Amino acid sequence: WPLMAFLGVTLGLLARVAADQGMFEGLAGASAAELDPELGLPLLLRTILPAGLMGLMLSVYFSAILSTADSCLMAASGNLLTDILARVTRVPQGTKGMLRLSQWLTLALGAVAILIAAMMENVLDLMLSSYAFMVSGLLVPLVAAVFGGRRNARAAIGAMLGGGFTTIALGEAPFALPYGLDANVFGIAMAAIIFLSIDRLMPVGGTPLVNGGISTS
Repeated sequence: WPLMAFLGVTLGLLARVAADQGMFEGLAGASAAELDPELGLPLLLRTILPAGLMGLMLSVYFSAILSTADSCLMAASGNLLTDILARVTRVPQGTKGMLRLSQWLTLALGAVAILIAAMMENVLDLMLSSYAFMVSGLLVPLVAAVFGGRRNARAAIGAMLGGGFTTIALGEAPFALPYGLDANVFGIAMAAIIFLSIDRLMPVGGTPLVNGGISTS
């Protein structure tokens, strides 16, 4: 994977140089400053590679993208089924029923993903938003579980939702944040407040860790 990471960065740099040199003027219909960064790699491949090799290269990238999307959808449907629905509702116990429900959940999550992607004009912005939501929601519960010596499911879920949505809301806010801080700072702070508050008010769900591992008592 390091080779693929460096390859993507290198090709992006080459595409930037090619755009500055005017290689894409007749293709994209815009200057290098106005060119969509996501079009850099396809235009570079179209310019320097023959038709057959260009198609092969693009098929490799699209197959990697589809494989990643497929894995994410299956993981999301599995988590939704086993971690949420199985705890709050009665789900089919047989293998066939579980498989059918998982397929419907995958279809629904895929439709939601398509709607979100249709509303986002830039893939990078969507990735940054998802990473910001994940960091703001998971950091506090993870640190509390590893270094604090206790787990609290209610507090963790509240911190994940509160911190993540706070970051997304402030990131899309039309006003500037105080002191020029990133929205993640406020999201993490909100997650910490929610986690500590719920852990103090409802400590029943807390389970102590014994010798670095989860207690089974």
